Amino acid sequence: MSRAPDWADRWLTVERPVTYWSFWAALLRLVPFLGILFVLVLLATSLSFALRSFAPLPFVFVAATFGYAVRAFDGVGALISALSAAVYGFLLALDGIGATLLRQPTPLLSVLPVLTFLALLAGFGSPTLHGQRGDDELAAARRRRNN
Repeated sequence: MSRAPDWADRWLTVERPVTYWSFWAALLRLVPFLGILFVLVLLATSLSFALRSFAPLPFVFVAATFGYAVRAFDGVGALISALSAAVYGFLLALDGIGATLLRQPTPLLSVLPVLTFLALLAGFGSPTLHGQRGDDELAAARRRRNN
């Protein structure tokens, strides 16, 4: 099996040491790819359908960063992720997209709970996924928290 091109490998790799903000930065590097998908869906359907389809996607990013913050015992990161989700959810409810999503679900909305759960697990396991196999980071975070 062939490896990904070097530029793609560098683009998708999270910097070490992995921090809450480097994890966010790595997730945000996916935005251009998602932007291309959004434009393709927009061209194939309508603006309304494209917005409804992609509106819940930021919750997947927030779930991943929340998972990482919980794994690293980063209370500030967990709070930022939770507040981001709450504010974004409020904005969706405020402009009516949230209610529309619940009345007229899209295919992505059906897959979103699974994506969010996988993102939460990926965030929780991000140090392991990026080559830090031991529990050293978890033990160090636990010691920092207890001191």
